[in-house]
Amino acid sequence: MADLREGEIWGEITDASLERLLERKGQPRHKRGSMQSVTQKKNAAPPKQSYFAMSRETVGRFARGFADMNPLYHNQQYAKESPWGRIIAPPATICYAETTNGASEGFPGCHTIWRSVKYDWKRPMFADEGVKSTTTLEDAYIIEDSKFAGGRAAVQDYATEIRALDDEYIGTYRTSWHRFSRSKAEKSGKYTNIERHMWTDEELEGVWAEYHSQNLANRRGTEPLYFEDVNVGDEVPYIIKGPVTLTSKIAFELAFGAMGWFVGHELALALWEKQPSLPIRNEENVPEPPVAIHWTNERCEKYLGMPGAYEAGFERLNWFTQLFNGWMGDHGILRSLGCQFRGFHWQGDACRLYAEVTGKRVEGDEYLIDLHIRTMSHPRGERTTEGDAVVQLPSKVMSERPGG
Repeated sequence: MADLREGEIWGEITDASLERLLERKGQPRHKRGSMQSVTQKKNAAPPKQSYFAMSRETVGRFARGFADMNPLYHNQQYAKESPWGRIIAPPATICYAETTNGASEGFPGCHTIWRSVKYDWKRPMFADEGVKSTTTLEDAYIIEDSKFAGGRAAVQDYATEIRALDDEYIGTYRTSWHRFSRSKAEKSGKYTNIERHMWTDEELEGVWAEYHSQNLANRRGTEPLYFEDVNVGDEVPYIIKGPVTLTSKIAFELAFGAMGWFVGHELALALWEKQPSLPIRNEENVPEPPVAIHWTNERCEKYLGMPGAYEAGFERLNWFTQLFNGWMGDHGILRSLGCQFRGFHWQGDACRLYAEVTGKRVEGDEYLIDLHIRTMSHPRGERTTEGDAVVQLPSKVMSERPGG
């Protein structure tokens, strides 16, 4: 059991846990909490700076994990001839530079799901590039009557700033997390009327056809999309993902080991000994990390009262970066992406991702496009994500200038 203070209750949202968490508000964080290596000594002095890097192999493996075979991620010669001159990491991967979040601290024993996320980028992170990061708890508070949680819930908001080793700004990653008691969520019954979908072969053939006509056919690549050729009201060609499977979720999470929790045997024992309150118990009463809850339908039903396992949100963000990079091509830059998670993609659901141009603006020498984004689950027809994005495109005006 965790080291609880007076007034804290394992698995419950309490004022004492909130008070304890708020002691860390505004403090730059470099130590990685439950995401740190299990080989790091428990009482080691906190590091003065958190460093992070992705090798070319890891970048390629991560991109394969969500099935985006953009050659900028894995083809060294292609990337060398691109505007970037080297392999870039998928934009959303800067999230792994954070040092802590709502899944790794505060409210011991309570479950965690995402409320919202916001990325801001100045440029991509490159493969084999060392970066440094700082994570800060911006706020935390209690919700007294959460319909989802069946009572008290809490919110935790974090910001992680990522810079190159020479202090060049790369981006900021902000998250908001929902914390709640698993036992009360199980009793709330919010999702009792949802049934898992059984696909017919004909339905699956329709999804496979969309993979070819949308995901694979609409990647722009080396051909620039110019600011002047985009108009308010334009629809970005949508893409489809899924149906979500246990294999697809593990393929995505395996590249980074689900925040260091993808371990077994001696390493799993080391993790449980360091953090005995971290794991859940599986069907054989053996400890597994919390992320394992959403690997099987039975565990989500048992622990959370949900109708089945679900896609956890991280992968959805990378689907959006695939949507935008395919549309704007190698010369565009994804500058921001923010979304609120409105619903789950249950195991077996497919997901279509959409974006519509809502504005155009010029700021200095930056030509920016504003977009509204959303996801729709299939075949349920539920809107599961809502948000906004900004991309920077090349301009014909700039390219016509001397040296442009």
